[in-house]
Amino acid sequence: MKQFLLLAFRNVFRNRRRTLMTLLVVAGGVSALLLAGGFFAYMFRGLRESTIRNGLGHLQIYNAAYFTREEKRALENGLADYRQIAAAAQGVSHVRGVAPRIEFYGLVSNGMKSTTFMATAVDPAAEESMGFELRMTEGRNLAPGADGSANEALIAEGLARSMNVKPGDGLTLLAVTSDGALNGIDIDVAGIFTTGVREMDERALRITLPAAQRLLQTDRVTKLVVGLDATERTDAVYSALTARFGSEKREVTIKKWIELATFYRQVRLMFSGIFVFMGVIVFFMTVMSSANTLMMAMFERMREIGTMLAMGTPRSWILALFVLEGVLTGALGAFAGVLLGNALAAVVNRLGLQMPPPPASTSGFPFRVMHVPELMIGASVLVVVTLAAASLVPAFRASRLRIVEALAHV
Repeated sequence: MKQFLLLAFRNVFRNRRRTLMTLLVVAGGVSALLLAGGFFAYMFRGLRESTIRNGLGHLQIYNAAYFTREEKRALENGLADYRQIAAAAQGVSHVRGVAPRIEFYGLVSNGMKSTTFMATAVDPAAEESMGFELRMTEGRNLAPGADGSANEALIAEGLARSMNVKPGDGLTLLAVTSDGALNGIDIDVAGIFTTGVREMDERALRITLPAAQRLLQTDRVTKLVVGLDATERTDAVYSALTARFGSEKREVTIKKWIELATFYRQVRLMFSGIFVFMGVIVFFMTVMSSANTLMMAMFERMREIGTMLAMGTPRSWILALFVLEGVLTGALGAFAGVLLGNALAAVVNRLGLQMPPPPASTSGFPFRVMHVPELMIGASVLVVVTLAAASLVPAFRASRLRIVEALAHV
């Protein structure tokens, strides 16, 4: 077997120039897959974590009727016993914190102009304990230790520009209460923030939970947002919470972050499709280049193959020899591609390049490439299997040559 492997290795480098060109094509394809896949992996991870840290959380707990019954009044399908539910969730391992939220709509007025808003009422202390980030552009965030009676609010950039307000100014919020009446409160603008999405910045507003409950005249919340110490533990904590609430017979529904992150799923699906398309291109490019190289090698070695057959070499050995040469070429190309891809990734990461803002966003993001071991292994296996498959045609032709015709070939 050792001699057989050595013979295949020597045959691979018999025509060094042609082999070098094939290896360059293979290595280039592997490095391209690693760079593209590493960038997509970095982008997916960054988008995933930023989506979670921006307030989505890892899990969200709703009233069981929230997704099955239409609300006739504000927070009719909200959580009434949210404090007990939050305490039960907080007792599960790996839960970093639980934050109550109220989401509602209404009108905001500066005395001269009114417009609609989308409000999120939060508990500042709970939000801060889970590390949820809010990109402030002016002023300050809602104070975690603020008096519950204070009517403070944060206004998104677009809404602040539309209402012509700055930190320290006052506004009036109008909303429909849980009883169907119209109620209003005066709020003080503590700061201005941005979501990074232009459409959201034109309507978003955040106030404290007690202020929203006074405005809506309710003691319910829309949902509870659960933050974990690691995203990878989402499934385990989901199972634990489901079992606990089931044993307590609580009528709640738990949603994972991936079920709620529509934008993340769409972006991942689109770029995964692009990556698969690139993989198909690399596959055909590798097949064509390697098949051409191996076919030319077969024609050049016809007399050698005829001599081996005349000496009693089994035809299956000829077939195995050509396939082994393809596997060796693929392995060498994959090894060179992994080295080249990692070297280029290191260079790109050191350059600190920035990508422009994507559509509907107001800020860009770094261009970085992650080192993904699974991707390196997958790309290498794909190339080796591809070259082994590409070698089958010349291998079959070589193993079926007639001895007389092969020896007479010039």
